[in-house]
Amino acid sequence: MYLHFLKKALPLPDLKEFERYLFVGPHPDDIEIGAGGFVARLKRCQRPVCFVVVTDGSSGSQDTQTDPLALTEVRRKESTVAQTILGVETIHFLDFPDGGKYSSWDVARKLAPIILEWNPDVIVAPDPLMPSEIHPDHLRTGQAVQLAALMAAYPLVYRKQIETPPDFLPEKFRMRALAFYYTHRANQKMTLDKSDFALQAKAIKAHHSQFEDSQELNEILRYLKIRGRMFGSIGKHHKEGYFVLGENHQHCFPEVNRY
Repeated sequence: MYLHFLKKALPLPDLKEFERYLFVGPHPDDIEIGAGGFVARLKRCQRPVCFVVVTDGSSGSQDTQTDPLALTEVRRKESTVAQTILGVETIHFLDFPDGGKYSSWDVARKLAPIILEWNPDVIVAPDPLMPSEIHPDHLRTGQAVQLAALMAAYPLVYRKQIETPPDFLPEKFRMRALAFYYTHRANQKMTLDKSDFALQAKAIKAHHSQFEDSQELNEILRYLKIRGRMFGSIGKHHKEGYFVLGENHQHCFPEVNRY
């Protein structure tokens, strides 16, 4: 009963009603796979969207003879093609080593200035608490987004972590909503047109180096369709699931995990 009152008193924000969006992916293809349909919907509605890709993608091959530097260049080009397909104008590559040694704090210190510059209302990233996730790049990216969101909310925290004071207006230091894809605890379902899913599929296919085996690509697309059905998509629509946190849910509010 009291959880019902909490939901009324502190409801989740409507993810589609924000104005500016920042999507963060661990690898060059993750945003497209995890949230590409939502991105397509936002651009159809003419919302500003920015991408950040954390790692260089240099380990994304089973071929031991692959040149990591050459693969990095290929994957960056593929990202640019996918970005264009989805209609996204702005993308940042942080170039951390794919599967390499770095910390979530390292990523957060590079990400926080981008947050202040782009000034999004919501940041979308992989869920750092998904129990079955074993890839450290995915886990660190989600953790880094949480840390960077904190740095970009409080100027004194930012100053302690990043030496150069930012030349940004004070009002850009503010809390942002967070939304996590690749999540087991979706508390909000996003309804998409079939055209959004079609663009998502096209953007995923742009990552040719990752899907030389067409069977793997087909399995991913089939999974996304079935997952959409699990979230209640029928007929002309498709659905994606996100774990959403409003400004008031991000600190000392465990009940949001039961929303």
